[in-house]
Amino acid sequence: MGSEKRAHYGESEESMKRRDFTRSLSVQAVAASTLPSALLASDDVDIEEIDIEKPMDQVSDLVDLFYAHMKLCEVKEGETFLFYATPGIQRKEYITASLAAAKLLGANAFSLVANSPGIGNEGVPTGLPGGAAGGEGSLLGATFVAADVVYGEIPLYNDGHNAALAAGTRTLQVFQPAETLKRMYPHEEVTKRSYAGAEVMRAANEIRVTDDFGSDFTLSKNGRPGHAQVGFTKDKGRWDHWPSGLVACGPIETESNGVYVIKKGDIILSLQHRATSDIKITLEDGRLVKIEGGYDAQMIRERLELFQLPDGQQYDSDGNLNDPFRISHAGWGTEHRAQWQVFGMDSESMYGSVMVSLGRNVFDYTGKYAGLDGENYTPIHIDICCRNKNLYLDGELIVSSDNEIIPPELA
Repeated sequence: MGSEKRAHYGESEESMKRRDFTRSLSVQAVAASTLPSALLASDDVDIEEIDIEKPMDQVSDLVDLFYAHMKLCEVKEGETFLFYATPGIQRKEYITASLAAAKLLGANAFSLVANSPGIGNEGVPTGLPGGAAGGEGSLLGATFVAADVVYGEIPLYNDGHNAALAAGTRTLQVFQPAETLKRMYPHEEVTKRSYAGAEVMRAANEIRVTDDFGSDFTLSKNGRPGHAQVGFTKDKGRWDHWPSGLVACGPIETESNGVYVIKKGDIILSLQHRATSDIKITLEDGRLVKIEGGYDAQMIRERLELFQLPDGQQYDSDGNLNDPFRISHAGWGTEHRAQWQVFGMDSESMYGSVMVSLGRNVFDYTGKYAGLDGENYTPIHIDICCRNKNLYLDGELIVSSDNEIIPPELA
């Protein structure tokens, strides 16, 4: 039955969105009495108390892994820990393992499974609009705000998540395979070089990327912060992704110029695709004015076109930039244990690789080196990970085309 017909029967669009949201919402808790009041007060939430001791044998290795990681994140006794997942979560054992680990640390632990109002890895809006179920003040938003620490499938591009970060919640993306979590477990050297790189990025005014294949473009970043991901979060209001190691910045959206060449074999991560042919992108005054090449260029171009505003407009009704044909962020990988043949955070984090991404870059993170400070509200975001590129900051070579980080203090 379509939404118009149901509305005709007297049900408002907002109530339909909320009903659809709560229909798929379930909560597991070690102790129901410790749940946030927003969940306890809702008649639509089915709460189940669980005995974390029963499945311990099956996930004991994961419990040890999560326990050690949560200690890095400084999960403390009495804190509220939430594992958030969407109904299609592939690794349900992460829920059990994380609850058990958090309980061992004395935290009040629970999980919540519900449709995400965020944006998926391919830039596709998933679940409901932020204002319906995930916005600030909503049930999901209130649950995030009430938690001290949130692990899982974090809905990044979402008012509720931003409100939680502003309230001091530490959030951590965790959905990579266990083998990857173990292989790229947070490392002191990666943390050190990522934070050092973010500081250098913060101080720079211009990013330039070149290569031997025709790439030569500049991005202005005056005043924009340097962003670092290190695989754990212990500072209030900080988001991170386990595993990861990278430095990035959201450049000024209207001031990119030049030519960006994506080579065969480079990774169009957000579309889960390795380029099979070269792509040439021409940048003028911040916009991607040409995307040339074969099938891969067509795929990117058509994907971005799906999120264009009507009549080629670049600003939405609120006056916000909302244009998919913009550079989102740029930076380099710092993780020496990443493997280029493995899709995922390996691709973004690969030591000496360069990532120049397209689309949305609004990140309202407040923790140390945790924000991009971008202004593009388009829903689409495409990460593109490349090797064999030179990256300069204010004319100083930072990453060379042989995939090395040059300054000793950043290497």
